Amino acid sequence: MPLMPKMTIAEIEALMDQGFPDWRSASQIVALGERDVTLRMPFRDQLLRPGGTISGPAMMALADTAAYVLTLAQAGPVANAATANLDIHFLARPQPVDMLATATLLRLGRRLSVSSVSMTSGGELVAHATVTYALPPRAA
Repeated sequence: MPLMPKMTIAEIEALMDQGFPDWRSASQIVALGERDVTLRMPFRDQLLRPGGTISGPAMMALADTAAYVLTLAQAGPVANAATANLDIHFLARPQPVDMLATATLLRLGRRLSVSSVSMTSGGELVAHATVTYALPPRAA
């Protein structure tokens, strides 16, 4: 049975604007599917590390943001959900261009949301992450 998002892109953006006023400078929601979301991280020189490649911390932030947005979409407006685990594998050197991250829901439970995040640069898979979010207890 398909799992439908509980929030629209507009609702997620409004919630993100409240909690993270500067988030739009770092990422943009491109698409929201039944079990996935795609974000774009616009390229800017501040993302580069020596050697001219996108830094690991910038890619980790993108993976975390994509998983958070997906968690909001699927669990509803749980702004106080918190990262419980982020495991990332850097697979190839990203180009100094916009980067896309597609987060896919693996499991949504009462207490945890687990996502797989694939990041591409110039059409090439450059990193993969698994991100777990702890959800706040539901009101009785």
